[in-house]
Amino acid sequence: MLKSQRAASAAMVLVIDVLGLFIAFAAAWALRDSLGNLVVALGDMLHIPIRSLVRLPEAFRKNPTLTDILLSNNPLSNFNGHLWLLWISLPTWIYFLHTQKGYDAHEPRTARQEFAACAYAGFLATAVLVIFLWLAKFNGVSRLLITNFLLCGVGVLWLGRAITLPLLQKRIGTTSRHILLIGHQQAADRFAAVLASPTYRSSELIGFVSDNNSCSVTDAIPDDAPQQLGSLNDLARILDDRVVDEVVIVRSTADAAQDTPETNQRWGNLLQLCLERGRTVSLFDDMIPPVGAKMEAAMMGSMPMLVLHNTPQNAVHLAVKNLMDRVVAFFAILVLAPLFAVIAILIKSHDKGPVFYTQDRVGLNGRIFKFFKFRSMHIDATSILEKMKTEDRARYDSINVMQDPFFKARDGDDPRITPIGRFIRKYSIDELPQFWNVLLGDMSLVGPRPPLPKEVAELAPWQRRKLSVKGGLTCIWQATGRNDITEVDEWMKLDLEYIDNWSLWLDVKLLFKTLKVLVKPRGAS
Repeated sequence: MLKSQRAASAAMVLVIDVLGLFIAFAAAWALRDSLGNLVVALGDMLHIPIRSLVRLPEAFRKNPTLTDILLSNNPLSNFNGHLWLLWISLPTWIYFLHTQKGYDAHEPRTARQEFAACAYAGFLATAVLVIFLWLAKFNGVSRLLITNFLLCGVGVLWLGRAITLPLLQKRIGTTSRHILLIGHQQAADRFAAVLASPTYRSSELIGFVSDNNSCSVTDAIPDDAPQQLGSLNDLARILDDRVVDEVVIVRSTADAAQDTPETNQRWGNLLQLCLERGRTVSLFDDMIPPVGAKMEAAMMGSMPMLVLHNTPQNAVHLAVKNLMDRVVAFFAILVLAPLFAVIAILIKSHDKGPVFYTQDRVGLNGRIFKFFKFRSMHIDATSILEKMKTEDRARYDSINVMQDPFFKARDGDDPRITPIGRFIRKYSIDELPQFWNVLLGDMSLVGPRPPLPKEVAELAPWQRRKLSVKGGLTCIWQATGRNDITEVDEWMKLDLEYIDNWSLWLDVKLLFKTLKVLVKPRGAS
């Protein structure tokens, strides 16, 4: 029933949001001309010629009153004819609130965070509505109405979540579910703290059973702490004699470490004992997840499963990212085909060598793939570098702007680069063939740069997490610092920062930042 209480809490928030958006739309309609009236009034006060640009009732033009500024004339006129805007907008508002975990009972928010989530959802939902109206060529919709709905919607949603919801949860918070916990004292204390949240206000932990004593003789148990009702041998008697609606089993890490056929059989007997009396049973593992890890419960066949991850897992968002990668890469190759032909001719005419340079790079979770670039170095570039590394180490160290095992030199210092290579590297044209890697699915538009196998061998364990996502054409390192960042640890931290904070919007921002950097190239190599 704990799951049903979470669902009921989410449903309550959803109902408040839907009612709030309806109220907000009605208010936006009632005030649909008020924004224009207010703008005109302010323009008149500041002597700005705005009046001729705004369509206003004749009465307001001649003799505006305070009522004209605050309220529209006949506010309910043709209201039903515009409700279709609300029905279109509702799903997008709800969806973007959901992406902000607005219906997750385990995501407590301050009033400020709640307002930020409502504003974020409102702006994105309004953007979707405007794009839809533009594509559908609906030219008769009032822009003032849309603006009013955005402002009223954010305000009403925030008031509903920050004020109305807590009041409702407080009024319906009578205890109706009695919960018994099987586990140790510390687990019971933590579980009681979770039940104190408004979502589970109707549930009460009546106590716990355990074969371990709750504390030593010298320890003092707080008066409000969960009480031990007996041992596991007393479970049947407690279930028969007391009102128990749900049993929660919390297995500690120590219990899991001591698993034997006998202990597993005992846990099975406890489950059978509870279920044959019709009690709902919830299973918990009392373990502390690693810092930054996210957990999800799932089923694999008939087996319950707990999934821990610290990489992006939203299937819908990842599918959109993959689709965006393929579509952009396809059109980029088509548009850039003439440029590719010119660059290929210049490279070929220089030394008759191959146009493309391929390397083995390490991709998602260690997958090896062929990495394409326009060749910007001499044919024997590898031997040139190895010879300099062994025979002229001082020069190698002086021009290398990175830390071992990585090597990167400024174009003017790198003896491996050809004249045409310096030009295409300066503007990152040599990287354009990697759109083919993106189209094949080996890379993404945005992600940590894929390393060489020998570089991966030198990575520290915490740095290897950069391989948990597809490598990309650009990432935070390229979009913000490029070669200004030479510390390997700092570079890796930026890659992990991208993974930990990934979103579709972050990808879009990094792509635009990268374009800005390419317009004013500096330090590319």
